[in-house]
Amino acid sequence: MKDFNVADILQHYGIDADSCTISGFHRGHINDSFIVDAGGRCRFFLQRINQHVFKDPEGLIENLIRFNAAMQKYYGKEGSNPYPAIKQNRNKKFYHLDHDGNFWRMMDFVADSRSFDIAETADIAREGAAAFGRFQLVMNNEDPAEYVPTIPDFHHLGKRLLQLQNAIAKDAFARKQQAKDEISFALDRLSYGADLESLLESNAIPVRVTHNDTKLNNVLFENKSVKHICVVDLDTVMPGTVLYDYGDMVRTFTSPVEEDEPDTSKVVFRNDIFEALTDGYLSELKDSLSNTEKENLLFGGKIMLLMIGVRFLTDYLEGDHYFKTAREKHNLDRCKNQFILLKQIEENEIELQEIIRKYS
Repeated sequence: MKDFNVADILQHYGIDADSCTISGFHRGHINDSFIVDAGGRCRFFLQRINQHVFKDPEGLIENLIRFNAAMQKYYGKEGSNPYPAIKQNRNKKFYHLDHDGNFWRMMDFVADSRSFDIAETADIAREGAAAFGRFQLVMNNEDPAEYVPTIPDFHHLGKRLLQLQNAIAKDAFARKQQAKDEISFALDRLSYGADLESLLESNAIPVRVTHNDTKLNNVLFENKSVKHICVVDLDTVMPGTVLYDYGDMVRTFTSPVEEDEPDTSKVVFRNDIFEALTDGYLSELKDSLSNTEKENLLFGGKIMLLMIGVRFLTDYLEGDHYFKTAREKHNLDRCKNQFILLKQIEENEIELQEIIRKYS
């Protein structure tokens, strides 16, 4: 982590760094994050927004302010809103701009919480998905036109597939042959991009304010139970579709191993976890989704697995410049795992659609 003058930042929030314990928070990979313990009285979460990823930090902050207001309106009485509030500084702004042009924000820290990387039980999957379902229930009342796209085209499958085709054509690192099976798998599914665009452009699937990064570890749970507290990592809250959010849960909840597991024999699509997450998500949300959305939820799982697999594959062909890698073919392993899960969905599509219908 870079050496920032955190003490100076805290002064702008009326906090004396000498009376605090400041520690780095290393769970995320995008922003620089710190936990500020103000003498045991209260704790805050301080972050420097990564402007290479989020090129409109003021728009991002405005999204967060709107989101906080929506949650406060939904939960009503003081103390019942589980979502951490974004804090104003001495100038009554919800961010601080330092001398180097860095944007900082401070939020309350959610104490006595934990997260899970793997859905080890159906209860964890159900409750994690319910957290995202409750999140979406509130966001369905928000106007997506009022939210800034913090990462434009983040889930634009057609553009991701075009980037892959360009990387194949260039083959700048002479890796195309090593990835020939994965390339063939992706190119056989180019129609997914056109099908998604058709649904969106015809307004068959409405644009909503969505989370857009619904990994299980973006849910905070109570320390001593599997009851969810709230959803975190809100920087990608922006216009999207529930197909993305449900699909990314399917992508990240259903495998019993991490997405970069080198032993592909361990990558298995778990139907019981799929059923639990579907139950949890739709138990909160089913009455506020359209029939077309419900009918295409499984397609959401397919497009997200294809999209993320294509992103890993493209990065592999381009020399591993985007995703961090720790070994040779790391990105190719990641890609393979996404495509294995996608193939298993395709092979069991009738059964999985019946599970969705059962809960919708």
